Amino acid sequence: MARVDYDRMAPDYVEGRVLPPEGMEPWRQAIRPWLPAEGARRSPVLDLGAGTGQFAAAIAGWFGVEVVAVEPSGGMRAQAARGHPHAGVAWVAGVGERLPLDDGTCAWAWISTVVHHLDDLDAVAAELRRVLRPGGLVLVRQAFPGRMGAITLYERFFPAVWAALAAAGGLPTVERVSDAFAGAGFRAEGLRAVDQVSATSLAAYRDKVRRRADTGLRLLPDDQFAAGLAALDRAVDAETVPAPVVDRIDLLVLRRRG
Repeated sequence: MARVDYDRMAPDYVEGRVLPPEGMEPWRQAIRPWLPAEGARRSPVLDLGAGTGQFAAAIAGWFGVEVVAVEPSGGMRAQAARGHPHAGVAWVAGVGERLPLDDGTCAWAWISTVVHHLDDLDAVAAELRRVLRPGGLVLVRQAFPGRMGAITLYERFFPAVWAALAAAGGLPTVERVSDAFAGAGFRAEGLRAVDQVSATSLAAYRDKVRRRADTGLRLLPDDQFAAGLAALDRAVDAETVPAPVVDRIDLLVLRRRG
């Protein structure tokens, strides 16, 4: 996958990728059944590639846990400090292939729309096995190829993104991610689609899309992005009763053996 300069992208990412409360609540409900026993919750949660911190702060607040948010981009960490501060979140510079954590540190790990940016998925899986407690879970929030028919952004307004993603190496499939983690000593325990409200209306959605804070949109030539944005403008103008924009994103759950 093509490189994204997250230091430069961070201000756009704050506005362009944030979910409203209605969009976050389905993820709280999706995560809750996988929470470990109360004793294990005393160990921190790892948020790998935590970005601007919306999920790190939410997980800390929802479940009363400490979160270690590992993020390589200084720009993203700075935005997180301003936009999503939380006393239960510790921010650490680092990458998934070399996690700055001791063995058996974390109860579980959260990876949100990050796996396609990891340089070496197999090495990351091995590192996650090292830093998780026995039986610890990795929860992967991701749009997977073959399961992305309900992504409003691509299906309705920017269909050229599919070809752009393919040319850039494509997104990892469920099978690719599961195989990488299986090789590191994990087993897949769950896969479900989660419906999230990405924006409360098409107009609010357009305000986010204009920031171009999406990997697929960054891959498009400017003229193709402009054409998709014009189509979205027309849809906004035609919307007489605002309705939420709902997207379907997967949650893949992997458990550390032994």
